[in-house]
Amino acid sequence: MGNEIKTVLLKSVQLYDPDPKGICDLFLCGGRVAAVGRGLAPNLPGVAVLDGSGLTAFPGLVDQHVHFTGGGGECGFRSRVPELSLTDFTTAGVTTAVGLLGTDSATRSPKALLAKTKALNEEGLTAYCLTGAYDIPSPTVTGSLKDDVTYLSEVLGVKVALSDHRGGHPTLEQFIHMACQVRLGALTAGKPGVVHIHMGSGKRGLGLVYDLLEATDLPIWHFRPTHMSRWQSEAAAFARKGGMVDFTANADPEKCALPVLRTMEEVPLERITISSDAGGSMPRWSEDHCTMLGMGVGKMDNLLPTIRCLVREHRVPPERAIRLLTQNVADGLCLSRKGRLTVGADADVLLVDRDWNIHTVLAGGEIMVSDGQVVKQPYIS
Repeated sequence: MGNEIKTVLLKSVQLYDPDPKGICDLFLCGGRVAAVGRGLAPNLPGVAVLDGSGLTAFPGLVDQHVHFTGGGGECGFRSRVPELSLTDFTTAGVTTAVGLLGTDSATRSPKALLAKTKALNEEGLTAYCLTGAYDIPSPTVTGSLKDDVTYLSEVLGVKVALSDHRGGHPTLEQFIHMACQVRLGALTAGKPGVVHIHMGSGKRGLGLVYDLLEATDLPIWHFRPTHMSRWQSEAAAFARKGGMVDFTANADPEKCALPVLRTMEEVPLERITISSDAGGSMPRWSEDHCTMLGMGVGKMDNLLPTIRCLVREHRVPPERAIRLLTQNVADGLCLSRKGRLTVGADADVLLVDRDWNIHTVLAGGEIMVSDGQVVKQPYIS
């Protein structure tokens, strides 16, 4: 089946939009969900009809923490992680993603990240990015955090690292200035103005964030700490104050599922999200942080197994587990057509079999994966 087909009728799928809707048909046209119901039979030429019997459909995953251009670099040039390709996303069920930088903003740059973001959009994904990196002052495209957020349509906010020996260790004044610049740009451009915070395991935890909130009138909603499995008690406390907290999927699904479960017991579900850190390095350090003992790499294909673990091993209702990687993320990024499969939403659909293995992926109504096999290859492959 050619990937150029964008008018698709999905028949008899078990639909979570992410709310449970039972057995439904989905009609996808013009890159949107055009109709949802039973017995749909559009009398139109060129409609691809896919039998979804035995399959579960839910929104394509929204991953807000991806190193599009590769991360790493903490152990010399050979430790630079290669940039990601289209199929890294589609074979993991990810149809919307946010790219960012990490430790290395010398051999990687916001300009290169923006170019990669544009390339992924051209290939059929929905891609955004964040300006900034671990370094302080934050590296930018235009020379200004405010202007990056204001004028660059793909830029949703800034990335910063706190409580990490690799970070730039901003002062309170620098952190306030950074957040205010992002907020001003976001207000002008109608964007969320995300301050996405890599949380290391350092002694201060979220201390600098609380100092900022005490010293200013900035809303806690702007601040999005991630890697919060390291800070489970702080995650719940932060979310109870109205913040959003993000957990990182792991090759061992339980390492993400368990802290997420405990946090779900304490705070509203909509304040919790999961992301992959795909393409980012996961170094293991000596106790004094002087020697890197080894390095793993984040993978997007850790996402769906985490949801599967929550549903099958911990009996979390599918609609609650699915939200952690769809609607919650989309709403936090103010992407109103993402993370849902209601009429008018973007036609980003993930179909899984009874074992929660990926069967079919559509992005904007375009078939990217079918019957577990890649349909659309990267432009350069």
